[in-house]
Amino acid sequence: VHICSTNGCKVATPLGWPFVEQMWTLLFHHCESKEEGTRNMVAECLGKLTLVDPKTLLPILRSNLASTASSIARATVVTAVRFTISDHSQAIDDLLSECIGDFLQTLQDPDLNVRRVALVTFNSAAHNKPSLILGRLDEILPHLYTETKIRKELIHEVEMGPFKHTVDDGLDVRKAAFECMYTLLDTCLERLDIFAFLSHVEGGLRDHYDIKMVTYLMLVRLAQKAPHALFQRLSSVVEPLKATMGAKMKSNAVKQEVEKQDELKRSALRAVLALTSIPDSDKNPQLNEFMVQLRSNTDTLIMLEALKKDGGSSEPMDLS
Repeated sequence: VHICSTNGCKVATPLGWPFVEQMWTLLFHHCESKEEGTRNMVAECLGKLTLVDPKTLLPILRSNLASTASSIARATVVTAVRFTISDHSQAIDDLLSECIGDFLQTLQDPDLNVRRVALVTFNSAAHNKPSLILGRLDEILPHLYTETKIRKELIHEVEMGPFKHTVDDGLDVRKAAFECMYTLLDTCLERLDIFAFLSHVEGGLRDHYDIKMVTYLMLVRLAQKAPHALFQRLSSVVEPLKATMGAKMKSNAVKQEVEKQDELKRSALRAVLALTSIPDSDKNPQLNEFMVQLRSNTDTLIMLEALKKDGGSSEPMDLS
């Protein structure tokens, strides 16, 4: 497996080809490994091996997905598909275009992890080769948006010594969904119902730290790419930003928590500055009131001025 991964599956040579079937069988034997690292390596090898003979191996990969009852095996197969997608033209592209819908059906899989890797694969396609998914967006987006919602049944408490810690098993899936949305802004904006899209962005602004960080980046991008639509939602967008800027740390907060909160506020302020760049945004009373409030706080004013000096926005996020 290690050789296959590090050498990019260089088995297309006459000497290597007879071993493809043997390697394929061996890889599938390990696709349900208990070690996640092993499964990821197996997925990469399966994907790269599929590129050797896509006409033969892609249908087999598709068949394996349909026939397995194992959620771990399904996740490995869907991850393998991600390694067949690149930003340059390949022999597999036409074949992949015909069947990627079958692999993305796993966005509806009952298993949480399978849905997560399906979102990661979808994100890779949207980023590297949007033509693969453009024609399927109408059927995919409802499932994508479903995964942006907080599911209370996935939130539970665990005891760690004398402390109780809240665990959200749905967080990674939600984060993957919002990262897909961020990518779609760059590659498929013209195919989106922007107001439906914004409704889910607004939900993310009230979510976990990781989700907020992505949605703040999305606001910056939306201010550039869809300013008129965002202008119509300014009031509802400003409220959760206010909540972030008004959040207070506990007196016993550790240094890491304080730094994390500061970074969240800086990201929120970048989003606020992007909102103020929208034409006629100065006519929105909620945003005007918020800006007055921000400038009245010395620490916030210093952050605002520093961000303005740096250009007000962060570097694009590579979520592929």
